[in-house]
Amino acid sequence: MGSIVIQDACVLINLLASGRFEDIASGCGLNFAIASVVAQEAMYLHNADSGEREMIDLKPLTEKGILVTLTAENENEKLRYIELALNLDDGEAESVAIAEARGFGLATDDRKARNLIQREGLKIELWSTCSLLQHWQSKCSVSDGDLKNALKNIFQHAKYHPKPGHSDFDWWIKLFPK
Repeated sequence: MGSIVIQDACVLINLLASGRFEDIASGCGLNFAIASVVAQEAMYLHNADSGEREMIDLKPLTEKGILVTLTAENENEKLRYIELALNLDDGEAESVAIAEARGFGLATDDRKARNLIQREGLKIELWSTCSLLQHWQSKCSVSDGDLKNALKNIFQHAKYHPKPGHSDFDWWIKLFPK
């Protein structure tokens, strides 16, 4: 069993938008989880043709065991979640609380959450959309063409791309200059 990485809503949406979520999940050697608050959030992808938002259904992924939902279970996790929610959105707060308490990795593109983790010196392995995609490419020998298609899908369906100054901006632009 690989390491567990909790995804916040933004990373989850990005990976789902890639059209390759199951390949990424099975090829990374990681086990993907989300916090219960994230599972309850209404999440959408954009239809590239119509521009309409389409609701994401996580049930098929959870039924297959590809994505596990975790909740803050004990008193320490619940109290930490409440404390973190003073500064972070609920999804990020519960995700950080669980990752910190259980020694799990955390995949987030949320700058506020990443800064809090670094500022407080939390022992949480941080991942991002880009680092998970890079890990998938290296572990599974994914071609640049396949990765470019995944980036295009993420851009079209999740409206995500790293901004200039982001540590993965040059990597992304090299593969998908838009």
